[in-house]
Amino acid sequence: MSKIRFVLITTAILSAQLVFANHDMLSSSSRPCAIIAKACLQAGFVRTEELNKQFWQSCMKPLLLGQPVQGVTVNSATVKICRANKIDELKKELKALEKASK
Repeated sequence: MSKIRFVLITTAILSAQLVFANHDMLSSSSRPCAIIAKACLQAGFVRTEELNKQFWQSCMKPLLLGQPVQGVTVNSATVKICRANKIDELKKELKALEKASK
């Protein structure tokens, strides 16, 4: 039972990368995460394995963790709102996964 829970939780955490790279997020500039994603893409970050220019690892994640990213300027309030929204989404996913494992 604990192995299943571990696998489900790990899957949820690793799938966070897909949450941040959601194409719907890029189409709505009114959403805080869309603003951040757009800024990352405009700065040349891409969704490939190219070192130092990876969309998630080199731009979105550091920004959401409060770290500066060279060439990307985003309002700190926008970052805080996006981070809070993503935490809420992940908590909901985790609850659903926990219910499924019972």
